Amino acid sequence: MRSIKAILAGIVFIIVVMLLLQLAYIFVAVGYNMLAKELPFLNEIAGMFRYILGIPLFVATMFIGGYITANIADMVATAKIWMHGLVVGLITSVAMLYPTLENAEITVTGVVVFVLSLAAATGGGFYWQKNIQVAQH
Repeated sequence: MRSIKAILAGIVFIIVVMLLLQLAYIFVAVGYNMLAKELPFLNEIAGMFRYILGIPLFVATMFIGGYITANIADMVATAKIWMHGLVVGLITSVAMLYPTLENAEITVTGVVVFVLSLAAATGGGFYWQKNIQVAQH
């Protein structure tokens, strides 16, 4: 039961934070577009702006979600931490990527983001494990 609660807590954290970040992105994008009207060179870098800002925030959110999952699960076995992080990463990344695949194909960027999300969620769990091991010694 503790594992399910931990996985749900990690998933809920990631989804809520990602929704809040998407809302913040809309406000930033509106401001960016208004600024781009006065400074046309900003239109040339608008596409990169999403990736420069979005991917690091996405990875950090997944990392924290994995950390929260491991903390609530409170299991120090490496295999269990790996599995919990993997489940959280899989569920949240598939839930976010699946709706975009209805009208599009899988891209290299999508695959990279998927792999990064799995690595970040499990990395957060291993970071929690490392902190616990340091605290015990």
